[in-house]
Amino acid sequence: MVTELLGRGKRSFPEICINLRLNGRSQIVLTPAAQISAVTIALVVCGALLYLFIGRISYDRLIADKEAALVGAETANLDLQDAVTKLQDELVAEMRDRDLAEARSAALAGEADSLRAHLSAAEAARQLVSDEASNATSARVDQLTQVLNQTRQELRRVEAQRTALAARLSRIGTDARGRHGHAGQITAELDAITRKLRQANTDRDRAIIERDRLRARLVEFEQRHSQIFQPLGIARMVRLAGIVADDLQRFDAEPSPPSLLISDAPPDPQPEAHRMAEIGRRAVAEFQSLLGSTGLNVQRLFPRLGQNHPEGGPFIPPPNRDQSDAITSEQIEAMRSLVKSLPLAVPLDQYQLESRFGPRRDPFNRRVSFHTGIDLSAPYMSPVYATAPGTVIYAGYWSDYGKVVEIDHGNGIATVYGHLHRYIVSEGQKVDEREPIGFLGSTGRSSGPHVHYEIRVNEEPQDPEKFLGLSRVIPAANR
Repeated sequence: MVTELLGRGKRSFPEICINLRLNGRSQIVLTPAAQISAVTIALVVCGALLYLFIGRISYDRLIADKEAALVGAETANLDLQDAVTKLQDELVAEMRDRDLAEARSAALAGEADSLRAHLSAAEAARQLVSDEASNATSARVDQLTQVLNQTRQELRRVEAQRTALAARLSRIGTDARGRHGHAGQITAELDAITRKLRQANTDRDRAIIERDRLRARLVEFEQRHSQIFQPLGIARMVRLAGIVADDLQRFDAEPSPPSLLISDAPPDPQPEAHRMAEIGRRAVAEFQSLLGSTGLNVQRLFPRLGQNHPEGGPFIPPPNRDQSDAITSEQIEAMRSLVKSLPLAVPLDQYQLESRFGPRRDPFNRRVSFHTGIDLSAPYMSPVYATAPGTVIYAGYWSDYGKVVEIDHGNGIATVYGHLHRYIVSEGQKVDEREPIGFLGSTGRSSGPHVHYEIRVNEEPQDPEKFLGLSRVIPAANR
């Protein structure tokens, strides 16, 4: 193949002649017009190819963006489906909880109705028992009072007759020889009066036995119905016990008439002093017996009365009428001081007894422990009062007791008030009975709002319920 450029240098597109030598000889002549057309076609084809290449790249990119958007939409759709499923599960759980709550509410409503019915029945039963017991006890007390009044009247009448007969005997003693017949009549009258005295003493002993039996029944009744009457009904029983105690104290205050004796011995120059000394000794003995009946250690509680030695034997008056064993003014003042220092009041206006004195199971570790006081629950911030007059010896924070107030009442007696929210007294301050000393709380080792009330006698814890029971026998008016 031979290419020849014809007219080179004359034009931009010279004429090209192509000689092909194959089997024969041929010649192809490319004119300028053909060259321009070929170049144009080549440029068009290149432009078209370039356009198609650029369009292909754009199309691929657009397809990739659409596929990415489609994948994002599918992912978002899956997330939405998961969220919808989760919301549906939560809705089902909420509906189930609502159904359970409605069922529980219905059950609680039923239990509340049942409790109201039980409370109504219990209140009716308590009122019925209280009315019956009050009526029976009132009737029995009235009957016993009538018997005691009749016995007193009979004793007074017999005492008057005995005094008159004693006067008559003293008058006729100087002329006894000429009046044997009259003396026999007087002796017969004296025998009759002696029999009446014995009958009156028998009636009095019977009345005393009936009084003791009635007192025992009252105690049994209080113990049997303590859960129903506490704390509202206990005041009624205390008033009833106070009425009986006052009546019995008046009955015991009257001395029994001495036995009628006929003797040639000279009369006692001081019979009234002996009688008053004997009454004083009996009063002290009964007072100690009353304190001992509560379970208190009387020897440690009140050693100054001098009645702690085990003694006995018949009573024989001394020849010189020595009155050394009579009750002294110091002993009477000591008794008054002791009665005033006894913490017989309750530290709260209204309360519920939660835990008693003595062995119990610890509320935290459930192990057996010893409770040195009683726990009284009441509404939070209820005022706490002193149970007897005394002096504040401690007011502050005290280990597991929390905020504590301790009061010294004298005679070795002290009270402790624990778990207070706040105390309003200071050490050395004098307080009276029922004076506010703080507010109920739950400080220290406590499981809820209450006051730990503790009584100590000579540093030994005592059962506060025994002192509260003693307040029913010693009315506040006599203190």
